Amino acid sequence: MRSTTRRVVLAGSLVGTGGLAACVLGSGGAGTNEGTVTPSVTEAPSALAGQEGQPLELSVPLLGGGRQDLAELRGRPVLLELADGGWAEREPTQARYRALVERRGDGIAVVCVAFDADASTLPASWIDHPPPFVLGWDPQQALAARLRLRVLPTVVLLDGAGTIVSVHEGAPPDDATLERWAKGG
Repeated sequence: MRSTTRRVVLAGSLVGTGGLAACVLGSGGAGTNEGTVTPSVTEAPSALAGQEGQPLELSVPLLGGGRQDLAELRGRPVLLELADGGWAEREPTQARYRALVERRGDGIAVVCVAFDADASTLPASWIDHPPPFVLGWDPQQALAARLRLRVLPTVVLLDGAGTIVSVHEGAPPDDATLERWAKGG
């Protein structure tokens, strides 16, 4: 199934200087190849690249204030989604996560982090009908800088020990992958 999710390429070469630039690539827009993301040759790899099998220690700033340490969620698999904008396009993905949590209950955890600069651009459903998962908000994009994210959304699947199982850049994993991960396989 082809994803219509908006992709954002983050210029890795600026992260080291404390700045973070984002270039939004729409589907089939001028100067782009539909459905592809072409990183610049100066981009450093994401800090998540090649880290499968390694633990991920991270503290996520929450939408309502405070922080969520991923270590506190150990004992169950964690889906960490790092995304920005395009929330209308992302509603089907959010619905998939809701359904997954409803099927699996407390056996899994989903943590969605938005990098939107303005809270008013976040999905209205996050306020009106909060999902059954952790909602993070990082308008300063500190997590994106720390992880040297290149493409949004980036989805990281962790096992119950907090170890990275897989990293999905540009689109969330498919349903079969999510089910295998949620079952511990």
